[in-house]
Amino acid sequence: RHLCSLCQISVVEEDSIIHSAYTSVLSQFSVVGIQHIPSDIPIELINLIELNEKCDQAHGNLKGFTHTNPSDETQSSHTIFILSGLPRIEFEAVLAHELLHVWLQEKKIKLSPASTEGFCNLGRYLIYQNDNTHFSNIHLKAMDNSKDSIYGIEYRKMKAKLEQKGWKKFISFIMN
Repeated sequence: RHLCSLCQISVVEEDSIIHSAYTSVLSQFSVVGIQHIPSDIPIELINLIELNEKCDQAHGNLKGFTHTNPSDETQSSHTIFILSGLPRIEFEAVLAHELLHVWLQEKKIKLSPASTEGFCNLGRYLIYQNDNTHFSNIHLKAMDNSKDSIYGIEYRKMKAKLEQKGWKKFISFIMN
């Protein structure tokens, strides 16, 4: 992979930046009513080959994956793997998506696989929307125009419900 000099400036590589991004995402979630996500989930930066191996599929656009290892019925253990070399705002967007997988798991919310991914993409949407930079707007436009049945079409269905209800009512709707 090649990164332009503008993206290279904010590449997430250090633990302190990972922690700061984690805190930022949790804070943005809290504002919209997504709470009680563990704050100590391990995050590992890995290359694309390793990332594809972790999720057992080859996917050229894969940027994150959450592995959940159920230890018992009351508590699960999670590890988040994120593609190394991402600029900070993209790292936060991917982290938000993956943390919503954790949130759904922790809350024992059952959605179809497609709806799960569409819902989790709302995490990316929130981060990019709050950032409101040219870079983020490019990513939002790409999400809105994606022809992918899950990450595009299903995301837009979830986004339409979100826009209709607002975050707090939508979160309540998802939880019931």
